[in-house]
Amino acid sequence: MFRRFARKALEEGHTISVWNANDFAMCGLGEKSRVLALAKHTLRCIRWSAQRVTRGYCDADVWDMYSYLQMLLPAMLQYLKDNRHGSPGYLGENCTSDGGFMVNDASHKEWDRILDRMIFLWQESSENTCSRKNPLETEYTNALETFTKEYGLFGEKLAADEEQGENSRRGTKRIHFMSELPEYRPVSDRYMEEEKKLAAYRERCKDEAMDLMKQHFFDLRD
Repeated sequence: MFRRFARKALEEGHTISVWNANDFAMCGLGEKSRVLALAKHTLRCIRWSAQRVTRGYCDADVWDMYSYLQMLLPAMLQYLKDNRHGSPGYLGENCTSDGGFMVNDASHKEWDRILDRMIFLWQESSENTCSRKNPLETEYTNALETFTKEYGLFGEKLAADEEQGENSRRGTKRIHFMSELPEYRPVSDRYMEEEKKLAAYRERCKDEAMDLMKQHFFDLRD
């Protein structure tokens, strides 16, 4: 039964569920036995699922709370938009129908617009779902692959003999980055500059989403 759950999770990809493909794909990295790693992660997913049932959130949600909320909030807002029965009365404009009843159809369209905006902003605030991408992603990835092949995953081949001896004595390892080399520095610097722009954009989206949530917080119900 649990194997069927795990297979279903792998097919669904990264979702708000604790059973998602990304975590299953990553759990075996660095482990001697991938089968054992999958079994351990499956047991963790069972425990997390039980925690969500009994207390409404699991340990994994707390460890990465902001990412969890960036997935949870737009999903809940979308469900509210699609399934609600009413809208806040202070939106739109009251008018009288031909039958003499007071109506406010404009409030529904206005509430839809606000909910859509909140959904969009929360999705844009997340690095995983943001529509804007780094235009240098491919160039940077190709350069990083070349650097890794030549100097190792952590740039360990750049370490001088003295540094290697110090690492051996301390049992530590210094990470070297491709920006340390003149031939890789331009693409690395330009990529990081674009990353700063994306981070600033996601920050603005988060702030606007928070402002809308504060303004309409007590109306997020049906």
